[in-house]
Amino acid sequence: MRPSRERLDFSVYLRAFGVLARNPTVIILPLLAGVLGILVSQFFDAGIGGGGFIASLTTFFLLLIQLFALGVSIIIADAGWRKGAASFDDAWQDARRKGRDILFAAFGFTFVLSIAQYAGTILGGFVGIILLAVAMYALIYTIAAASIGGIPGGAAISVSIERVRSAPMAAALLTAVSLVLFFYVGNYIEQWVFEAIGITSQILASVLGAVIQAILTAYIAVVMAKVYSDVSFTPPRW
Repeated sequence: MRPSRERLDFSVYLRAFGVLARNPTVIILPLLAGVLGILVSQFFDAGIGGGGFIASLTTFFLLLIQLFALGVSIIIADAGWRKGAASFDDAWQDARRKGRDILFAAFGFTFVLSIAQYAGTILGGFVGIILLAVAMYALIYTIAAASIGGIPGGAAISVSIERVRSAPMAAALLTAVSLVLFFYVGNYIEQWVFEAIGITSQILASVLGAVIQAILTAYIAVVMAKVYSDVSFTPPRW
């Protein structure tokens, strides 16, 4: 028996646009999470948010909310891939049933990523960036495992690592696309929006930035749902 040979399906990244267009409700939860982030930012800017510890705790909490929103979007996206058009109500009911697992997975993801970020801050420079990228690579399927994989939240990280090991190139491509969209494309477009209209209305610029991030998150959720399903449920080729 020969070892399995991994084959990358690049068409997923193109077909995802069609799935997203047919299922725009994928954007709803990431957008609500973004708006919540704006409200919290306004709260702190008003000087009533507390000190550094409270700010760090709030950032941690907001990341949990964003990851939960990603989990709901993955559920909708998975139904969109399988059925063509997904029902938001059905997806939300499914998310409520899996809510504890998604939140546990999100907590584990956030905790491990925070450790990697802290270690990266100590090491500094290029080494810190590499460490954070490696952590993202290993955890890339964590939320999907809890959302559509039927995996308990406490086991989602280990399952993510197993899936990455079984199909390393697919995970690497998904991680690279996610990082580029979040930290380069998203930040670049947000910066352009703030430069264009931020002087007129910072709140409007913030809302538009949240919309942009929600669309990018929704696209990643669509791709992630398909890639995770493929590496989890598709028999290997020998």
